[in-house]
Amino acid sequence: MDIVHEVDESRMTSARWVESQRRLNAITDSLARKVIALHRECGGGDGECDDPDVALEEQAPGWGCETTALIAAHYGIEFPPADDIAP
Repeated sequence: MDIVHEVDESRMTSARWVESQRRLNAITDSLARKVIALHRECGGGDGECDDPDVALEEQAPGWGCETTALIAAHYGIEFPPADDIAP
């Protein structure tokens, strides 16, 4: 059985990261907000889950870490596609 995954080959940009954070701000659950706050910088280059040796532009686009990705998925929030973000 073959499994096909959609691959986003576009680059991570500051604009995409900011838009992803804006989307997460729609979550109002207090516990989720506290966990997001702990991982707020992940994917921005300075977060707990970020590799300090990898520049923001070299990171694969997506949620900053698995924790943030799980919270976003639970609330139905998608990472912003590259074509939705103005340069």
